[in-house]
Amino acid sequence: MEYLFKHMAVRLWMALAIGSLTALVVLPPFAGAVGPAWMIVPGFGLLAAAYWFTGVAFAAMGHRRLERLLGEATVWERAGMPREVLQALARAAAVVNSFFFSPLSRRTPAGRLLAQTARFQMAQAAPGSSSDAIFGAYLRAFPNDREAAIKWLDGLLAGRALTPQSHDIAARIGAAHPEDMAIQRMLAQFYLAERRGDFAALQTYERLMDAGGPLPDSLIGDMADLFLAEQRPDGLALKVYLDVYDRGERDKRLLPGIAACCRMVHPSPLTLPLLEKADEALSGIDPSTRSEMAAAFLPETVESRPGRSARGRWIKRPAIGPMIRNSITGSRRLAFGFVAVVSDRLRKTWGGLSSGRAKLVLKWSAMGLFIIAVGWLVTNTVIHFADTVKTVEKAPVPMVAPVTDPFTLQVAAYLNETDARRYVDQLKGRGLDAYWTRASGSNKTWYQVRISHFKTKAEARTVGEDLKTRQLIGDYYVANFKRPDVP
Repeated sequence: MEYLFKHMAVRLWMALAIGSLTALVVLPPFAGAVGPAWMIVPGFGLLAAAYWFTGVAFAAMGHRRLERLLGEATVWERAGMPREVLQALARAAAVVNSFFFSPLSRRTPAGRLLAQTARFQMAQAAPGSSSDAIFGAYLRAFPNDREAAIKWLDGLLAGRALTPQSHDIAARIGAAHPEDMAIQRMLAQFYLAERRGDFAALQTYERLMDAGGPLPDSLIGDMADLFLAEQRPDGLALKVYLDVYDRGERDKRLLPGIAACCRMVHPSPLTLPLLEKADEALSGIDPSTRSEMAAAFLPETVESRPGRSARGRWIKRPAIGPMIRNSITGSRRLAFGFVAVVSDRLRKTWGGLSSGRAKLVLKWSAMGLFIIAVGWLVTNTVIHFADTVKTVEKAPVPMVAPVTDPFTLQVAAYLNETDARRYVDQLKGRGLDAYWTRASGSNKTWYQVRISHFKTKAEARTVGEDLKTRQLIGDYYVANFKRPDVP
């Protein structure tokens, strides 16, 4: 807001000065043709033209000065003089934050300055906390920079302190480099160290497993340990379990996990080879024992499928066709009525403006508004420059509270956001802490309805069974907590 006010104040004053001087030269010849009463119209036109011209001139001056300072910083960097580089970059930052650029036009120069500053910090032998902040801001804006992404991830794996933005930056880097397996491995190491099993982390694990190359034993072992701890029985988990099993790992949870995946993974052209391989791993175990192993691995198994209610039945959606038609009809009637009223008022107003007295009132009203605008500009300019003399303490950056309760109850999933919102409202009406989240798959987006959050799975199951007994919900399953998309 400070940059906007600074730019607007200087630009308006310059526009007033240029426009007023131009009006003294240009407008008098027109006074005899159109009359003094209507000279305010071309006057406003000249002020608008002067305002546009000052904006273009300021931007050109700012770009020229910024180019010179960035070139100077490059020369100092090549000469091995970091102190002079920082001074040149500080002057360039002052130019970007000055009145030369409007809030919209400063995006491009700010991006150039940020990129050069980040690359300079990247070349330093001992970066500090300020360098980390600049590096993070740069990667949030430009995650496609591979060299910067690798250096940032390398520092993260080396033990750099995490910030509230670190996970967001990691997700942006992963989305920007889906085919770069070196970056995906570094991301996987970071996610596994944080014990993350959310959508962004699973995408990274999936890319690594689908790449086809052999993964280090430590990486695939940590991945299997995470999935076994979460009791994950999907296709990705089956790939990991089988890979670990082929390497000779004989964790007592591994075969039950494979049996649970065989029970939960739907056969398809993509999953059939995995299921056949899993059947070979379980070839010495009879079917009844396999079922017992799968049941022991999945104590909270439900029969629901995506797009259905927690009981497995398709949810009947209300017929919205008649509702839409009635809404459109009512909107048309309201719009036609509004247009008729406005047209009648405009005809009456135009008839009243035909008299000379009305023209005089209109002229002096416009002059009064112009004087008020100039007075407002002067007053706010004086207040601004008076306030800038005082020392203003910056407000602390709000910190995102960490998630301490990692489990929640999922009670339904929809393909339509409206249905999810409607069910959330119903649950809230029953006094439940309900919310919805968005989960994107390969070609579909699900809107999952969830209730509250809990510290342990046992606590979540106790609450879920109580809600089922009281018939407040149908069925449920325990899922990892994710922050709601809406409050």
